[in-house]
Amino acid sequence: MKENLSHRILEAYENLSRSERRLADLLLENPDALVLNSSTELSETSGVSRATTTRFFKRIGYTSYRAAQKIVRDGTSITSVTRQDHSPRLSGYRDLADHLQNDVQNLVRSIEAVRPDELKTAARFLARADKIWVVGFGENYPLAHFARALLIRIKPDIRMIPIGGFSVPEEFSSISSADTMIVLGVGRKSRSLHSIMHAGIRHQAQVIYVTDQTSRGNPESSSVTLRCRTSSSAIYDSFAAPISLITYLCGMVAERLGQTAVERLKVIENLHDEWSDSLPLDL
Repeated sequence: MKENLSHRILEAYENLSRSERRLADLLLENPDALVLNSSTELSETSGVSRATTTRFFKRIGYTSYRAAQKIVRDGTSITSVTRQDHSPRLSGYRDLADHLQNDVQNLVRSIEAVRPDELKTAARFLARADKIWVVGFGENYPLAHFARALLIRIKPDIRMIPIGGFSVPEEFSSISSADTMIVLGVGRKSRSLHSIMHAGIRHQAQVIYVTDQTSRGNPESSSVTLRCRTSSSAIYDSFAAPISLITYLCGMVAERLGQTAVERLKVIENLHDEWSDSLPLDL
């Protein structure tokens, strides 16, 4: 049964390898993936090898992938599970402690899954870029806006895609091989997002893709893929992990820029003081 599968995964989670945890996270968020996919398809979706998938199911107590698939299929109704998993649960915020625990789990599992060398590579690309392009459509637009707000404090040329009232191709036409893109693709992805990523790669720009845990990513459309866990029992996905990752990554960029970033921050603070842009402390 689905509950038994999730229980087995959670019992073994601490002893799983990093690649096995990718598969575990996918199945915890969508147990139907086991029933609806072959071993090869599940491996490709989670970004792990067939050998890892085989080893994972033996590690959580099944004799094989097919044995696990049969047990879960015989014990649950796909239709009812799918309806239950994908319908918004408005009671998710009744217990604030549960909400906090969910976000903490998202943060911990995201940090455990991100490779330090990939973070360092992403920070290096951003620090040395002539221009940084921050891309986010739909629900990812606020994340993109947040990333730009941090980056503009330490680097001068940060472009936003899309920008209200302007055509994306005209804005994007100045992309070059000296640029870096940070693309936000958490949750639903649009066709425009993938088109822009492919265009960036064609122009030999570096593309950093920040996405959710279940996204496969594609080396042909991104230079670095950073995945965040966004699961939630409520109506909205949790953005705690993506926001934390963006904040940390921008901090790494500031450290790489060193004195250049410090001087820019000083100029910005001086302008704020000159223009009295802050409210009095007693307000």
